[in-house]
Amino acid sequence: MAYSKRIPPIKIKLNVDEYNKLLEILEDKLLRYSVPITEEDGTTIVDMRFYNNEIVDLFMILFYEIGNIPINTNYYEVLLSVREKIKKSKMSEE
Repeated sequence: MAYSKRIPPIKIKLNVDEYNKLLEILEDKLLRYSVPITEEDGTTIVDMRFYNNEIVDLFMILFYEIGNIPINTNYYEVLLSVREKIKKSKMSEE
């Protein structure tokens, strides 16, 4: 039996400011599953994937709160650090 990796079907791309606002509310849940990407034009985005049941909570937050959230932490910088640790961990397993 071949190994199969299931990828969540729902994909969201946010700019760094939007990502930081969202993480002020959902830090633990989103930090692990976010991937920073620099596009060809130099724009930085954050790619996130969600399962259907997870997206409902996210939409409630987006509709009602994101405009009022002050950014206290630069979660994009935290994300870069977390992704580097994940990358190093995977490389050491190989």
